Amino acid sequence: MLRPQFLSIPERLEASREHRGRGVVMGFVDVGFYPHPDLMQPRRRIKAYADAAQDEPVGSEFFTAQPYGWHGTMTACSAAGNGYVSGGRYRGLASEADVVLIKAGIDGGRVRGKHVAHAIRLPLRYPQLGIRILNVSLGLFHDDPDRHDVERAVKEVVEAGITVFAAAGNTAGQMPPLPGAAAEAITVGGGRIRGIEEGEDAPWPSSYGSPKPGVHKPDLLAPAIWVPAPMLPGTLVAREAIALFQLLTVLEEATAEHGFSETRQTATPDEQNSVQGLLRAVAGRIERCKYISQEYQHVDGTSFASPITASVAAQMLEACPKLTPKELREGLLATAEPLKNVDRAVQGAGVLQPLRAVEWAVRRAAGDQSSA
Repeated sequence: MLRPQFLSIPERLEASREHRGRGVVMGFVDVGFYPHPDLMQPRRRIKAYADAAQDEPVGSEFFTAQPYGWHGTMTACSAAGNGYVSGGRYRGLASEADVVLIKAGIDGGRVRGKHVAHAIRLPLRYPQLGIRILNVSLGLFHDDPDRHDVERAVKEVVEAGITVFAAAGNTAGQMPPLPGAAAEAITVGGGRIRGIEEGEDAPWPSSYGSPKPGVHKPDLLAPAIWVPAPMLPGTLVAREAIALFQLLTVLEEATAEHGFSETRQTATPDEQNSVQGLLRAVAGRIERCKYISQEYQHVDGTSFASPITASVAAQMLEACPKLTPKELREGLLATAEPLKNVDRAVQGAGVLQPLRAVEWAVRRAAGDQSSA
């Protein structure tokens, strides 16, 4: 039995092989983080860490190892992880960008608007960090008392030259929550993008709507299913994956050695049936849990579509550092591929096209040089 083999994001998407976000600093706002080797090895690319739940965001070497840290770890690594633990295989498109991790969750991952606004404004308080791109893969409740301040924070940051990406949410037909509902954010919905799935591209059942006249969300779609990301070390999920893959290896070797050898068949029929049944059960559990290896797992949702889009923006900035938030939006939307027979209200400009977007930035850079 072959172990499941899946494509990495660079393999799955037609993306630039030359651009990896070099020289770009990306900020990630999420409920919690862990200093994963994909961000720490072979060099530490975590430029700073801050807890925005504090009145004055403070950095610490003590990242959360609690289960709710998995979400931020996975969103950051899906964009900027270098796949170190996988030998480089499961890397993001901005695998050489530096990152700033901004924790906005409290008490087991709860999210409050005042902390999110605080987190979004962190690049303004610390301009020396050089953050050019800020991804926010969380959403507020629609009755959060500080929701309007979150909207103002997005506007302030974008006006200062920092591009904000936000997840649209995962409830079809429901309005995207803030900060995804902010006009100035590049809001990313989900897509079932071919490469893994059979058939044509299709939208993921993500949120969409018009939060105010003239504003329609999402702005575009990106992969929201079968996204490879590292598991949080030490958690039950990570420990289970290690045990299952080790057991799978033992069962496969036992089957090959004793079960079906033409020259030597030492297992009884009952033993063969037992081993085969256990083998199927282990393989089925691995498939259901979407484990790719002992260290990586497939994840779903617009929480990952957004950072993937942000990683393409980092590639674009590497190609043309002078691009403004307005120009990055223009390039991403102009090069997106609309889905046939899908309402624009659901898909925005269409499906993210990484290579086209970077080529757009390269042409813009060449135009700037020729006019200089």
